[in-house]
Amino acid sequence: MGADSGGTEKDADTDAASICRIPLQSREAMPDLFAFLDERRGAAAKARVFALMANCPDILRAFITMADRVREGAGLDPSLRELAIIMACQALGNRYELWRHWNIARRLGMPRQKLEIIWDFEASDAFTTLEKAVLRLARHATQAPEQVSREVWDAVHSTLGDEQSLALLFSVGWYNMTARITGPLALQLEPDLERL
Repeated sequence: MGADSGGTEKDADTDAASICRIPLQSREAMPDLFAFLDERRGAAAKARVFALMANCPDILRAFITMADRVREGAGLDPSLRELAIIMACQALGNRYELWRHWNIARRLGMPRQKLEIIWDFEASDAFTTLEKAVLRLARHATQAPEQVSREVWDAVHSTLGDEQSLALLFSVGWYNMTARITGPLALQLEPDLERL
């Protein structure tokens, strides 16, 4: 193609490569899988993470089912869950999941000012004792899981009990896993995703 022809196939490949290190699957190529995603995720099915995971269709189907169970979280307060996910994403340096869950936390009513200081929660009066305990556990469980102290665990477990404490760890672990997929593959955020 000549220089005057606008975009080239090479430009398209470069654009795709800048979005992710492996190809994202399309609705046209996998209509049944994307119909399943639409049914289970609605508008969120358009997230690039699903087009990435569609490279492993069987894993993606199981992933969605498990993600639904983790999200339900044994009655765990969704605000606590989102704080834990945001902290895990910050500890991992993973922007893709961080901004998505930042927006979920905002929709749950979490003030932006509170989210902006989440990394320095220990020095802030903006967080309750339980929120601080959850953030501490999420950070420690992400950075050095086998070094989580009894004190850090007990501060959460004494309030949430067995089931919800375990559900919290499932959320932290789940987003550790997704960050360790989207991060190495350099998956970029959707261009229309606005940080609330």
